[in-house]
Amino acid sequence: MTFTFDSSIINIDNELIGLEPEWWELWSACPGATPFQSPAWLIPWRRHFRDGDLVVVTLRRSGRLCGLLPLFHYRGPPEPRLLPLGAGNTDYLDGLFAPDVGPAEVTALLGRLVPWRVLDLPQLAPGSVLADIPAPRGWTGQGRAEEPCPILPLPATLPRRMQQNLRYYRRRAERAGTLRFETATPDRVAPLLDSLIRLHGARWTTKGESGVLADATVERFHRDAAPALARGGLLRLHALHLDGQVVAVLYGMQAKGRCHYYLSGFEPDFAELGLGTLIVGHAIETATSEGAFEFDFLRGTEAYKYRWGALDRTTQGRLLRHGA
Repeated sequence: MTFTFDSSIINIDNELIGLEPEWWELWSACPGATPFQSPAWLIPWRRHFRDGDLVVVTLRRSGRLCGLLPLFHYRGPPEPRLLPLGAGNTDYLDGLFAPDVGPAEVTALLGRLVPWRVLDLPQLAPGSVLADIPAPRGWTGQGRAEEPCPILPLPATLPRRMQQNLRYYRRRAERAGTLRFETATPDRVAPLLDSLIRLHGARWTTKGESGVLADATVERFHRDAAPALARGGLLRLHALHLDGQVVAVLYGMQAKGRCHYYLSGFEPDFAELGLGTLIVGHAIETATSEGAFEFDFLRGTEAYKYRWGALDRTTQGRLLRHGA
């Protein structure tokens, strides 16, 4: 039996929002999809970061959505180009393609983008079909290495030094007061986000910087995205209370066996209690208990990630250029 595919381009925001139920269905069918490709992350992102015209390519078979590549046309330097929705503050960027969609169909989908001439695809995870397919006819492709994401396989046997640190900080914190961990339920997302924003800012202030959440647009985006992630069952917002006061918060996401650590903040006045270590340890323990097989520290090679035993996962970018 021969199947035919139909592709189209969406450039109206309300049409993208209207796609949400099918988008969720496709996201669920893609084994490698992360929360960053879900509508819970990208619809709020588009709502708050409107840097260019919307260019969303869809692929359908017998009317069913089986491919989605959400892009926008960025006109800034070094040159006008198509970028994935989420570019800038998203750690994995990719399209969504059902398992039965082959490379030839994806290549044909990219061929619809000739009018925009340049397609820039950063932060592609290993296994992304967009990283490996041949360039469409008339296009040239150039790959590049991008920032790795350190990964801790689960269940983990933590390095001995880290195990000692966890026990030491736990004892110190328990001597300082009564400890309690909390994972946000939907009604607790907003107050714990308030705490995260306060603690993240306070921590970065001690370093003479403001931190990423000081940007009003970024803050509004996360206040919009986090409840949507919670409704989708993807949010993991953990808090540590000391004598009833929130002193550390970790903002993560989890789906398809992978837990992603996105941001955290802790009370700098209690830095000697190792609150950052305790909240990360709690997130790893919770992910393990939920059956996750990896804890992803996301982009960046900060030294603390490797003290947990994490190993780099490479990511790559690809620049496609039409020669016409």
